[in-house]
Amino acid sequence: MKATQNNARISRRTFFKRAGYATVGAAIGSVYPVFIEPRRVEINHIHLTFPSLPRAFDGLTIAHLTDLHRSRAVSAEYLAHCVELINTQKPDLIALTGDYITFSNHFGPPGRLLIGSRKTVANFAHDIARILAQARATFGVYATLGNHDVWFDPTLISNCLQQAGIHVLRDESVTTTVNGAPLAIVGLRDMWTEGVHLTYALAGVNASFNLVLMHNPSLFDRWTLPGNHLILAGHTHGGQVNLPFIGPPILPSNSLRKYAQGLFQRGDSYMYVSRGVGVIYPPIRFNCRPEIAIFHLHSA
Repeated sequence: MKATQNNARISRRTFFKRAGYATVGAAIGSVYPVFIEPRRVEINHIHLTFPSLPRAFDGLTIAHLTDLHRSRAVSAEYLAHCVELINTQKPDLIALTGDYITFSNHFGPPGRLLIGSRKTVANFAHDIARILAQARATFGVYATLGNHDVWFDPTLISNCLQQAGIHVLRDESVTTTVNGAPLAIVGLRDMWTEGVHLTYALAGVNASFNLVLMHNPSLFDRWTLPGNHLILAGHTHGGQVNLPFIGPPILPSNSLRKYAQGLFQRGDSYMYVSRGVGVIYPPIRFNCRPEIAIFHLHSA
């Protein structure tokens, strides 16, 4: 009888011990993707060699920042830290590829709570302008818009960025001089919300190397322009959750699964899809850290 009671006592002790471990594990499992990984920004250095890159661009560095998604889940302090990280790299150019705020009618009530009122989102847009005004690059900062920016107010977002000294490009290009050579920078509209007019955007662009900014990487399927191009995109967030052996279970669309994140090549052109630095609802990241990409260009 005593042995039975002792076994029961050991069993209860084991149960509570295991329950405690499970509770701690669950707490850690919920804390890490919500409060830790979404702020663990990593800087990725990518070296690219182009066969026809002008010598003037050899060694050029371009910082890519995308999908900031200022909201109640993505603080101004965190985004200011991301800009500080970029400035420590002393880039020649900074490229921004959209979704500076979070605004969508596709989220349920919890997602709308994350966004707030239109007045709140407008204040977030002004936060972004103040933060990005601190970005420093030798040859300037260039931007295009994302789907969340268009859903909210593309004119307001564009004006905020321009007031911060940023060149906003929407199906248009601008040419800047880098080490005595012309560099064409093309910014494309968001293909999901506005559609892209490539012919119009690329009018007059015939240099041997171009920098192209776009939000949605799906456009790469339609990319036929010959020559050397570096195309920078975002939009996917890498899925925010990247499960081992499975990959991201949720992406904005199935067509984006092949362009979830990383480097892709078509002819002599490269496209890089960044995981971005912000989050949308649900505001978590797992095995998919926020990212700032720094590109180092090399001539063959």
